Amino acid sequence: MIETVKVKIGFVPSFRFRYTPWCQKMRDLSLAAFAQLPRVEVIAPVPSPDGMMVDAERGFTPYGMVSSLEQGEAVAEYFRRQAVDGVIIGTLDFGDERSSAKIAERLGVPVLLFATKEPPAEDEPGLGRVSDSYCGTLSTASGLYRRKIPFHFAGIFFPDEAAFKAEIEVFVRAVAVVKGLKGAQIGQIGQRPASFETVAYDETAMIRKFGQNVIHVDLSEIVFQAQKLADDDRRVIDLVNEIKSEIAQATITDDWVFKAAKMELTLRNFFIQNRLSAMAMSCWPQIQQMWGFSTCALFGRLTGQGMLTACETDILGALAMLVSYRAALAETVPHFIDWTIQHRQDDNCFLAWHCGNAPVCLAADPQRTALRSRRDMKGVLAPDPQDTQAGLYQFQLKPGKVTFCRLQEYDDEWKMLVTNGEIVPSDEELAGTWAWVRVANHERLYRTLIEEGFVHHASMIHGDLTKALKLAGKFLGIKIVEV
Repeated sequence: MIETVKVKIGFVPSFRFRYTPWCQKMRDLSLAAFAQLPRVEVIAPVPSPDGMMVDAERGFTPYGMVSSLEQGEAVAEYFRRQAVDGVIIGTLDFGDERSSAKIAERLGVPVLLFATKEPPAEDEPGLGRVSDSYCGTLSTASGLYRRKIPFHFAGIFFPDEAAFKAEIEVFVRAVAVVKGLKGAQIGQIGQRPASFETVAYDETAMIRKFGQNVIHVDLSEIVFQAQKLADDDRRVIDLVNEIKSEIAQATITDDWVFKAAKMELTLRNFFIQNRLSAMAMSCWPQIQQMWGFSTCALFGRLTGQGMLTACETDILGALAMLVSYRAALAETVPHFIDWTIQHRQDDNCFLAWHCGNAPVCLAADPQRTALRSRRDMKGVLAPDPQDTQAGLYQFQLKPGKVTFCRLQEYDDEWKMLVTNGEIVPSDEELAGTWAWVRVANHERLYRTLIEEGFVHHASMIHGDLTKALKLAGKFLGIKIVEV
């Protein structure tokens, strides 16, 4: 169930007083640039057939642009009907500040504003300027500001410049985060470990901030539903074969694989039926007591399918995974990690690790993936049918740039840690799923975690998504703590 993340953006081509060929050129170049970006659909006003008509239902305006309050009202309604997730305002010349602000105000979605560069002056007696976007964009920006509308100013561009497309891509990723968080349904399976006050959360704060719902289910109900599935169920058998085929070595019994297959089918059903965006599940000690197996690798499989699953019933950790995943436009999946230990020789390196829950698609070497027991990470002991600690992946994560994020809420103030680093390949053999990550300033990072109240869990995802996460935080009213 890998999700396809797409966003729908409304484009406001804004001009002042009179249509000019220059405005048409800037509109056309902007739309051409948007068309090159993946995972985005751009909705723009449609040139009216008679060059005069304004029609909110069909999106008609003269020239397919916006230059008056009447046109702004119509375009706002057209975008509302089209359910746009964000708005891009481009001042093709000076621009019309009132209609642009009206559209942004009516829709209440993330807004990006850009100015267009000034071409050479006209060769005519009056020596008039062609655009004046530089000046007019200030008027549009002030209109947004006085209405307290959060917006991102991308810069001054010709729309065919690479820098313009890069800014739009960051905006699209931020919009995907906002869209994904607002109104999301998050699953909670079981209770947190008794001693883990660290993963406590305020459900009503999630409702107030994001309009989210937490869908609760008792762990025993999930286990009961899984246990009802028969070993000879075709779905179970197929999944058993799939689990075995995706790893290079297994030192656990088939009993675990069958339990994992049944549990995966049950959790998939819970996720899909409740239209979840992410979930967090109790993974110790109750599941071992109830059914005698560990769920770490199972969580990795679910996350690898886009059914993001956080450990230890960490609901805010699940939200951080969702933020990462949406910022990546579902092109890769996150790893739910512990800030584990500082490297013994490299002061700016730390171990990003968890028990064995990373998706196999993140492995550095598919030929060095294993399914182990916690008590036998070397794979040298005989598999034990009574081993309740069996079911952990073991592999190193692939190298490359990574971004970390973590959400916290205290007294109705939401904050998000954003930082990045680089996975450094290692020849070591370590337990679980892991990576040594080098950061710019570990001492500052760790001190920030301590002093800002961030807990020992975070979401790590490949790629540098810091700009998108910071911008999403701006639109959501979340304090960004960047290191």
